[in-house]
Amino acid sequence: MAAQASIRPRDREGGVDLFGLTFRSGEIIPGLTPSRSAAPADAIRIEFGATPRHLADVQYEDETVQASDSEYLFSYPGVLRLYVEGDRRIVIERLEDCDPVRLWTIVFGVGSSITGFRRGFIPLHASSVLTPGGCIAMAGQSGAGKSTLAASLVDRGFGLFADDLCLVQFGEDGTPLVGRGLPEVRLYDDAVAALDWTDIEPFAVQPNINKSVFRRSSVAEPFAGLRRLYALRFAGEDETPGIHRLDGVEAMQALVGCLRMRTGLLGVGPARRTFERLAAISERVEMFRFVRPRDHDSSAFWLDHLVEHFDA
Repeated sequence: MAAQASIRPRDREGGVDLFGLTFRSGEIIPGLTPSRSAAPADAIRIEFGATPRHLADVQYEDETVQASDSEYLFSYPGVLRLYVEGDRRIVIERLEDCDPVRLWTIVFGVGSSITGFRRGFIPLHASSVLTPGGCIAMAGQSGAGKSTLAASLVDRGFGLFADDLCLVQFGEDGTPLVGRGLPEVRLYDDAVAALDWTDIEPFAVQPNINKSVFRRSSVAEPFAGLRRLYALRFAGEDETPGIHRLDGVEAMQALVGCLRMRTGLLGVGPARRTFERLAAISERVEMFRFVRPRDHDSSAFWLDHLVEHFDA
């Protein structure tokens, strides 16, 4: 690890507010300043110890996940097992190759997605920046270039709001809101070079996956209205890049494709409520498909085009 902020032992029980949720951990969370205020009654407790090997009432299962209405078990071979009980307790069992950066990336990625989903939030695989008009999210599955695009927008003066996960909930007036995430972006080496961030000291480095973690100044607002969502896709051969409006069924399909959880989990729990909230997002948030070239040489032009489109 290249750098790590110091947190005194007495701070270990402090709460941390992320994604619109409050977490309390029995261990230090590297680089995050614990909240001094009392944690709310619905705070999510993070514990360390043995996890179940199998769930008793499995309603969804694949090679790494078991889930029921009240439990969730995720296995990352060689790294950790993560168990979620209800929407208030996460248990982590470390395995032999579990370094702190990867551990907390998984805890706040998977753990936040599942606990948030159980509270009625919609977990989107998205990075977001803050604009004067509200939060703009760039969504897509792993490899879509969300973090690189967010970092490029940070270079243009936009405030980083969340990387890799946007938990969407709803205000009293029905406005879709995103909770502020970790103040960091995680970039592969080629993206670091393309952004000319090679002289910036990373918070941490993960050499096994050629990825660096960069901490940025945190945006003050704990929540922001979700104004727009751009579903990302790289252009295929002979395909012209561009930005295209999404409505109706296309918008719903794009949202489901950008969920930060297995789509099979949509049927585990109140499925009707989930689809009603997905529909509300697609109706209230302006949605677009952003098809862009893979090569970094063309990225500057399309980044300019995207920024101009924010105000279109």
